[in-house]
Amino acid sequence: MRKYFYAPPKVLKKIYPNSIWTSLNNKVLITFDDGPTPQVTSEVLKQLDKYNIKSVFFCQGENLDGNSKIINEILERGHIIGAHGWHHNKITKMTNAKILDDISKMNEILSSQYNYEIKYFRAPYGRIYPYQASMLGKIGIKNVMWSLVTYDYESDFNKVKYAVDNYLSSNSIVVLHDSFSSHKILSKSIDYLYESIQKNNFEIGTPEECLK
Repeated sequence: MRKYFYAPPKVLKKIYPNSIWTSLNNKVLITFDDGPTPQVTSEVLKQLDKYNIKSVFFCQGENLDGNSKIINEILERGHIIGAHGWHHNKITKMTNAKILDDISKMNEILSSQYNYEIKYFRAPYGRIYPYQASMLGKIGIKNVMWSLVTYDYESDFNKVKYAVDNYLSSNSIVVLHDSFSSHKILSKSIDYLYESIQKNNFEIGTPEECLK
């Protein structure tokens, strides 16, 4: 397997200086995209509690409506909510105004119902232009990429194991998916990731530590 399928090449980090690609304090940060998905998220939260892990949940705006219980659970457990688009659309095909409007809509919901404001963004599919990341920075929102994608959404546990075994590092930002596509293997993927972090004597950081 070619490395860039799992970990981004260094040249991308130079092209995107306004984005965070790895943890900033040499600890592993575990993140989840695409939620909240109530039937899945609740299970993820219980597992994170078991390991005392704090994560970033990059949520889609359309999934916020009607999911107040699970959103409260995410926040009450000390996790962070970031923006992952309103729908799961490529923002490279969107205007700046549309991107900002989608984030504004998410903030309206989160601030009015949960007294919460978004500080972090991850583009769907990881596709974002450098000027878009720079634009987000100007309004105080950090664009968070990753250094390890697990392909859990393909529901193939062997791919997750391959990714973790070969590309996990002490400062990884790891992507998992809070979605039905990864549901069948998500629990054992989290277990395997945690065990691998411990085996390598790495530390797991909080979002505040890793993204400060």
